[in-house]
Amino acid sequence: MDSFDSHASSPLTLFDRLFERTTFLTGWLVEGTIDTDALARALANVTQKWRMLSGRLNSIKNEDDVTEWRIRIPLGEIPEGYKTFALTTSTSEFPLSHYVSSPLPPISTSLPHALFIHPSTPRQYAVWESTSHPLTCWHITHLPADPSNDGKTHTCIGFARSHGIFDGVGAGAILRALVSEMKGEEWVAPPLPPSGFNDNPVQRALDAEVQAHNDQGRPEPENYYGFTNLGVTGALKQIAWHMRERWWSGADRRILLLPKDVLSFLVNGVRADLRDNLSMHEDRGKSEITTGDILVAWILKTAYSSGTSPKSIIQCSNLASFRSLLTGTNESESEIESESEPDPAILQYPHNAFVPLPYPSMTVAELQSQPLHVLTHTLALARTALSMPHVLSSYSALTSLTAFPANPKAHETLVVSNVSASRILEADWRPLGAVRTVCGYRYQLTPTELLMTNGVYIAGRLDDGSVVLDVSLNRVRVELLARAVLELKKAGERLGGEVEVEVEVEVA
Repeated sequence: MDSFDSHASSPLTLFDRLFERTTFLTGWLVEGTIDTDALARALANVTQKWRMLSGRLNSIKNEDDVTEWRIRIPLGEIPEGYKTFALTTSTSEFPLSHYVSSPLPPISTSLPHALFIHPSTPRQYAVWESTSHPLTCWHITHLPADPSNDGKTHTCIGFARSHGIFDGVGAGAILRALVSEMKGEEWVAPPLPPSGFNDNPVQRALDAEVQAHNDQGRPEPENYYGFTNLGVTGALKQIAWHMRERWWSGADRRILLLPKDVLSFLVNGVRADLRDNLSMHEDRGKSEITTGDILVAWILKTAYSSGTSPKSIIQCSNLASFRSLLTGTNESESEIESESEPDPAILQYPHNAFVPLPYPSMTVAELQSQPLHVLTHTLALARTALSMPHVLSSYSALTSLTAFPANPKAHETLVVSNVSASRILEADWRPLGAVRTVCGYRYQLTPTELLMTNGVYIAGRLDDGSVVLDVSLNRVRVELLARAVLELKKAGERLGGEVEVEVEVEVA
């Protein structure tokens, strides 16, 4: 190994350690044949300019014999033979029609993840370190010309990384840098860190907030279930529940397309109901409704509209970045008041920095009885109420190895991840030869291949305005969502007309 003086050492936090056994994979199915040589040149330039991406995962034992994980970043000239990224390619013997029909149907099973990732890609910290594997992994699978689809060729593009290093905001930043590089556009890389040990800006801010919390005796948030220490028994129950959902209830990874006109009809209808029926009074100024609020409320009401006991308690865990809270730039009510300029190292922080929003838990009967616009308003209020006490509550739970985004008092937790704002799905692959993006996929891969069920990933928009919902729900809930989409489409057609809606989502 090179001398330490030629490297920077950047520590990770407990928010990263939570996902040390998860590899997150984003896949794009594009029409056309990708130029892998051009992709390799762009990746080489990006990882040379943004040196953290050229780093390696590294661990040390601290004085308490506890393992601490860091990224070891090369600062000097990159030695020959040192890989700054992993890029692998393969060619499928089957065309796209072997896997899914074209055009893409409203519901389809996700493509096999093997089309987007090489088998050697690690699934846990220990293997990333022991194999000295590059932090970003790219896999290209070329699909042959499809006789049943006008002879078109397709390419699967996969981007895999440890979820214990990058969250959705970090992955989005990497994609934006890569797309700019592919287009020959200027982009600003994070500054080179100084040699030797560097502190973690989020950890530094968290330490200060913990100290202030203790000194000022701030109250703990009531009825908040973010990352919760479930204990060994609770963790085993969670695993058993997910296995039951998969093998007994038919849960699988599926793609559900929400057409542009359906989304417009849904959003405009809810906003009209809010204007006409809901008096917000003093809450009006702090509960501006976003399309994300409406989508999450609609998913909740629809998925639990039938097939679940009315007495079941449901917790929705919608994951949101807390970067702005640490810099005092959050528009919601926060206990932070900052007189200094926002720290760019935190706002541009690429590692894990998110917690579940403080949504209230509800019974299925309550979800069914609330009008959609009322539930939307409730979720919007909870979103804007996210504050540092919520972050610190989750942070304290992460000292346990059995922390989960779950409410131990609830019968089920629906996990929602909304990354539309990062525009990951909308990455422009045309500079490499793509004609268009057909669909996007995501996979959460673990060493045991456990499928984490009851999750909805709002991936973003396709070029026709459709929103991609990547779900891991049981068969009944997928059918409920699909039926609701069809009903919305028919209702919109009866009323006629289409209104443009911008899909803005502020959490990631």
